[in-house]
Amino acid sequence: MSKTIRIGVVGLGMGRIHIQKYLTHPQVKVQAVCDADAALAEKNAKEYGIPQVFTSYETFLKEAEVDAVSLVVPNFLHHGMVMGALDRGLHILCEKPMALNTAEALEMQARVKESGLKFMIHFNQRFRAEHQYMRRMIASGDLGPIYYGVASWRRMRYIPRFGGWFTDKPRSGGGPLIDLGVHMLDLTRWIMGRPKVVSVSASTYNHIGGRLAREQGKTFNVEDLASAFIRFDTGATLQLEASWALNFEPRERIALELSGTMGGLSSVVYDYKETHLGVFREIDGVMTRTEPIRFPLEYENAQQHFVNSILNDTEPDATAEDGVEIMRILDAAYESAGRGREVEVCRD
Repeated sequence: MSKTIRIGVVGLGMGRIHIQKYLTHPQVKVQAVCDADAALAEKNAKEYGIPQVFTSYETFLKEAEVDAVSLVVPNFLHHGMVMGALDRGLHILCEKPMALNTAEALEMQARVKESGLKFMIHFNQRFRAEHQYMRRMIASGDLGPIYYGVASWRRMRYIPRFGGWFTDKPRSGGGPLIDLGVHMLDLTRWIMGRPKVVSVSASTYNHIGGRLAREQGKTFNVEDLASAFIRFDTGATLQLEASWALNFEPRERIALELSGTMGGLSSVVYDYKETHLGVFREIDGVMTRTEPIRFPLEYENAQQHFVNSILNDTEPDATAEDGVEIMRILDAAYESAGRGREVEVCRD
């Protein structure tokens, strides 16, 4: 008989998407949901046929009949909830970012290593078909070593939960850099073979968000735009940009450009719908651009990958080590922006 992995989902904002993704796996049962909003928890349980419903995480840890948990909660809750789930003996899929800072992430990493449990960060951009394709192409060596990248996630005017925890630094850790930039940082590192950061030079701004907050009496003590220049130990560099509010074209734009010694790749997604992927190479002295027509269907989603790592006892992608490295970059970027100069990353 095939083993079934019983999943609990904590936090039912984006957690609803986790439920939907889990249900695409034939060996998963979503057994429990937990949210402080009782009506929201009951609604999701009824819609998806989930037997156990909780409004308290502490009660969930005591009574939920689960093997693994998705933690889809505000950033400031990640550290404590991960520690509690590890103590309970649960495998964990934790939303990005891993924590509020590197110190918290290192504590989590150490506890994960001691536990022997599966732990994965929900860096879901890795599981988009075009990004899987980009990684495979670069890993093949056809484009040569990647030495320069430009990554951006731009929104003209979309500040999530304006005035709530997203825009309150003690609870969020920051603005679009830690919310959107974190995805592009991880995606670029992963495609490039996980180089380690050496130094970061960054700037942050809150001209638009700050003005709107003053006009509406909202809390907004984070950035609405961040830009950073990142050096890696391979000699490669990355130019990063992330915004919630910026005066540019109205469509949301997620873009990644990577240049290698023998060719390059470019991926641009507009509004999560319209995708453009190009491969650039010199052939017979002529610069060419090619574009895949259709991607194969075998790519896993993040939830399927997490479950398969439990079933097959394999290391999941997007590990605690990856989460820690991203937190190092984020911490260095915010420090650089605050000090107005480049910051070297210390690993002591």
